[in-house]
Amino acid sequence: MPDEALVHDSLVGLELDHYRIVQRVGSGGMGAVYRAHDAHLDREVAIKVLNPGTIADEISRRRFRQEALLLSKLNHPNIAIVHDFDSLQGRDFLVMEYISGVTLNEKLVGRALPEEEVLRLGLQLCAGLASAHEQSVVHCDLKPGNVRLTDDGRVKILDFGLARLRRPQGADDSTASGRPLSEITGTLPYMAPEQLNGGEIDARTDIYGAGVMLYEMSTGQRPFAGSDAAQLITAILHRPPISQRALNEQVSLGLQWIVEKCLAKDPENRYQSVLELGRDLRNLEKSKETGSPPILISSGTRRHAMEVKSRVLWWAAGIFLVLVAVALMSGPFRERVRIWQGMIHIPHAKQVVVLPFRTLGSDAELAAFGAGLTETLTAKLTELTRDPTLQVVPAMEVRDKHIATLDEARKEFGANLAIEGSLHAAAGQIRVNYTLVDVQTHRQLRGNSVTFAAGDPFAVQDAVVDGAIQMLDLEVEGRERGSLSNHGTLVADAYDYYLQGRGYLQNYDRTENLDNAIQVFERALALDKSYALAYAGLGEAYWNKYDSTKDVTWWDKSRENCQEANRLDSRLTSAHVCMGKLELGTGNYQEAAKEFELALQREPTTDEAYRGLAAAYEKMGRPDDAERTYRRAIALRAHYWATYNWLGAYYYRQARFAEASAMFRQVISLAPDSVRGYSNLGASYLEESRYAEAIVASEKSIAIEPTDYGYSNLGSAYFFLKRYEEADKAYLQALKLSPQDPLLWWNLGDGYYWTPGKRDQSIGPYKKCVAVSGEALRVNPNDAETYGIEAVCSAMLGAKPSALESLQRGLRIAPRNPTLAFQAAIIYNQFQQMPETIDWLKKARASGYSEARIRDYPNFDFLRGTPRFQEIFRPQ
Repeated sequence: MPDEALVHDSLVGLELDHYRIVQRVGSGGMGAVYRAHDAHLDREVAIKVLNPGTIADEISRRRFRQEALLLSKLNHPNIAIVHDFDSLQGRDFLVMEYISGVTLNEKLVGRALPEEEVLRLGLQLCAGLASAHEQSVVHCDLKPGNVRLTDDGRVKILDFGLARLRRPQGADDSTASGRPLSEITGTLPYMAPEQLNGGEIDARTDIYGAGVMLYEMSTGQRPFAGSDAAQLITAILHRPPISQRALNEQVSLGLQWIVEKCLAKDPENRYQSVLELGRDLRNLEKSKETGSPPILISSGTRRHAMEVKSRVLWWAAGIFLVLVAVALMSGPFRERVRIWQGMIHIPHAKQVVVLPFRTLGSDAELAAFGAGLTETLTAKLTELTRDPTLQVVPAMEVRDKHIATLDEARKEFGANLAIEGSLHAAAGQIRVNYTLVDVQTHRQLRGNSVTFAAGDPFAVQDAVVDGAIQMLDLEVEGRERGSLSNHGTLVADAYDYYLQGRGYLQNYDRTENLDNAIQVFERALALDKSYALAYAGLGEAYWNKYDSTKDVTWWDKSRENCQEANRLDSRLTSAHVCMGKLELGTGNYQEAAKEFELALQREPTTDEAYRGLAAAYEKMGRPDDAERTYRRAIALRAHYWATYNWLGAYYYRQARFAEASAMFRQVISLAPDSVRGYSNLGASYLEESRYAEAIVASEKSIAIEPTDYGYSNLGSAYFFLKRYEEADKAYLQALKLSPQDPLLWWNLGDGYYWTPGKRDQSIGPYKKCVAVSGEALRVNPNDAETYGIEAVCSAMLGAKPSALESLQRGLRIAPRNPTLAFQAAIIYNQFQQMPETIDWLKKARASGYSEARIRDYPNFDFLRGTPRFQEIFRPQ
């Protein structure tokens, strides 16, 4: 409640422009604060009327107006919003958000707070400061009087930037290190040494002020006190504070260490950002919830590290003795002890898939949160795959293939371990159960369960990631541990919305999920304007929206958000991947390559970046760079089947079929039930004229799981054996699974064209081939392969101008592509231009195109015995 002595004031009832002053609620060294009514917007506001002379001249007033405009752009739940600044009737005043509640100063009144409350308030303080620092705004005057606590316990930081104003005329001119106090900004007991010494003021100055407040909250006293300014300045500059634990024995060693680090005299020895400070406060809070020793990751003294290590060793020894005693008691407990102690065998080579976490109940937001948690856990584990014994199936692969069961994961990815989980929400809490399972036997190897407050997504993620690391017996270095606990924001609600957004993107093929993803990403950004990860997620959501609707408005929004993510954090991997995918999908291959390369510099385990970079190089006509990039991925993930599959597909596109087959056989050796491995091997065998083996590989693929390309390859094997009826049946099955693929329509058109009595039926598939090719080319007008397919289908329909135009467009993009050269021969052959046909067949063969495919393609049957045709295969 405000002091009754402050209620009666000469300004109460006065109108400053459209603000009517209602009540005086506080005062300070720079002015009085009033509650007022804003008549224009019909709302309550707080007005700080500055003391006369605070802004001494018009130049200072203009400068402060500019600063007020900057402060008005700060929009964060833990910062009091600045609405306006003006001067009227000789009074300078600042209009701010009105916040009911009490100041932290009023709450403390010389008493210590419980450590749990200190941590809760400290984390909110860090969140607000982080948002301001992102905008290059430093507070410079952090103190309990400038922090207000709302009725629901939320921290609101007040008076950003006011400390930069000159002090009133007539103020005490005592000096600090030879500088008059009139030149020093801040409140003396809370000022950092560099403020007193005239050093550089930056974010670390606010970290010092935050440390003073944490000290005062935990002990009820300031680290340096006294009424004599000279003595106080000397203490701040040269003396260490009294140990917090000497004043309050309830203060933990962890909190004491954190505060000591904040209060370091040299800014280089403090936390270098409030994100680091917030991370350690979060880890300490988590350790108190779980009962485990705190892991303070940012850095620390050797003495503290030894103290923590000693406590951990004693704790571990005690637990071990308890477990031994339990093991001697009962069979069921002995089994659990063996699990805890790692006696149940975990494979040395781990091919891990994180399956979508299930939600118990029908809560759509919880389901989205669970899906986002699945993707985040996958990403965090992937960061550890520098260890060659660990391979993690990318979330993108699991999502695109709709993999949800152990058997599907084994068949598609060759996984030997899976992490399964479920979420249940009740009474304001979230319970997460998660297990490590042997994919082959379906046996549960290890399990864990954690329960947290529904409003604390940080704790949920950190606990699940830590638990998964322990279940997999992984060694994690300190720097990696820090990366794993980075959430990109200090605002819990923003992170909650971010995870929901990632979850909705798991099933982006449904329009309502894309709309929901956009909505929750925007909510996250409303809470934290500097949340780069959320901008990257929103950019991806808009790109998927464009990809499904072809409305260019969504493309513009995608680019805008991907660029904003990069602007906010140029080191953020997902921001560069976001831009890379956008550029690749729209044919800007050079820009795409730059973005993917930047992503790999930041995080060299990012599979999407390797694939995107290699694809960009290939599209740019730089095959050597593309191959080198795929081999970089293999060198990093030598036991991961997918990297071999990527290189095999590249060799296939380059008409290096024997090498492609070798890669696909490697895929199958690493993942014996890989649907894609067998399907791709069948395709490669086709090009080597190994048709019987292609049928076996394709049928094996279909037996594991029917897919479009499994059926397509089976159909092509029958096609080249001139078993056209069987080919048509297989092609139709392929199109049932993927009706928008132009290559599959071309295949069916060729099947009907050569099936006796069905040539007229080929017109429909060829027309459909042209139509879906056109749709694909509107999205990516630089796709040479699709131009080639469109050209062939147009030629088979007799549309010569269209066929030649599409062919030329493809050749301008990829003039040395062997497949395009072969397609050019088909086109000229269809129009009976024999010299051009032979010429393009020679070019195709010289570029490495399959001799078997040229010999066996039925369109060239009438040429087969001619000298001109035989000349194609003579050594050059």
